[in-house]
Amino acid sequence: MWEAVRPFLVIGGFFALVVLGYPISFALALISLLFMLLDPSIALWIMVQRAIAGLDSFVFMAIPFFVLTGKIMDTGGVSERLVSLARPMVGHIRGGLAHVTVVVGMFFAGISGSSTAESATLSTVFIPAMRRRGYDAAFATSLAAAASTMGIIIPPSILMVIYGAVANVSVGAMFIGGFIPGILIGLSLMAAAYVVARRRGYPPETERWLGAIAILRGLREAALSLLVPVIVVGGIVGGVFTPTEAAVAAALYALILTALVYRTVTAAMLMQILVETAQISAVILFCVSTATVFSYLLAYYKLIALVEAGFRAVTQDPIVLMLLIVLLFIILGTFLDATPAVLIFVPILQPIAEAVGIHPVHMGVVVVMTMALGLLTLPYGLCALTACAIARIPLADIFKMLHLLMIPIMLIIVLCAVFPSLILVLPKLIVPAWVGR
Repeated sequence: MWEAVRPFLVIGGFFALVVLGYPISFALALISLLFMLLDPSIALWIMVQRAIAGLDSFVFMAIPFFVLTGKIMDTGGVSERLVSLARPMVGHIRGGLAHVTVVVGMFFAGISGSSTAESATLSTVFIPAMRRRGYDAAFATSLAAAASTMGIIIPPSILMVIYGAVANVSVGAMFIGGFIPGILIGLSLMAAAYVVARRRGYPPETERWLGAIAILRGLREAALSLLVPVIVVGGIVGGVFTPTEAAVAAALYALILTALVYRTVTAAMLMQILVETAQISAVILFCVSTATVFSYLLAYYKLIALVEAGFRAVTQDPIVLMLLIVLLFIILGTFLDATPAVLIFVPILQPIAEAVGIHPVHMGVVVVMTMALGLLTLPYGLCALTACAIARIPLADIFKMLHLLMIPIMLIIVLCAVFPSLILVLPKLIVPAWVGR
């Protein structure tokens, strides 16, 4: 009886600490330490060994460099150049500034690799601009938050790097697989924004389509910035870089572009960027380390076998299982950060999914998409919290509109869960050796 309930006590203790206000990484470490101290069958040195082993992956070295790339490009004023491209593309549509927000979000997702960083950028640039144009504050804030979810779906993606390292899945294949879902989410948000704009009378930004010449002019301004995803994905696909080397190359390119070409990043600014990068990277990697210890404890207490037996008892159908996985990660995303959720539960679920024929790249991209939605669900919706903090409005004010904008994102997630080809078609076409089948 005691052996059967131990894993649930571990999980329950963790959530209790989170509810009490402990940071997630500290809650993971404290509950793991407590049970290891109470269980004489586990040597305490294992905690140190697993914490170090959790970080012993070359792929994880990509994380600080992708963070650095996003920080440099954000500080270097890249968003204004992206606006100059997005405006002639979609500014003539009713609710033009809302569409520009989403399109810039799609572009910036290919640079930042982080949804929370993208939320800060989109909220700072577009919420005041939309409010000046007569947009409702709740809609402007909700749209900026929703558009930022593409930051971890359209490559490069820090969460995909973490997922690939944990699940031993090709990071490059996941990057390529994220393109179509990310674009579909962007288009679905634009459709939702158009409906709202028609009902509320939000104006277009330009009286007519500005033409191909204006788009080419905007492309000339933004082209160098948009080369970041080309360098990362193209370098990986071409065999020039590993994902970690691609992250280093992207950071170096971003530094050269903003410091020497655009001249928008100074030495003093770079020092601040490096400090912020170190802080963000330390938080992510500490969470990786503590989540690895927590996962070991759950495995030691045979939770994997219990979960596998439970899922097998419910269904053997891959589509039903994928939908159950989506539901699980929606619930997890409401209370957990994406990193510990992936580190703890993916090693449990992936063998079950593969046993019924779910492709690991398919599952990986769907899980990342679902955790992106979790960045909007309260109380742990970091993108929503960031947007509200910048807009200086209460969370309660955006609750209704935010959930309306979550509907198209949810529909795209379900669509990708049910139809694997939406994710796998590009990897199979471009890098068939990386997806296997």
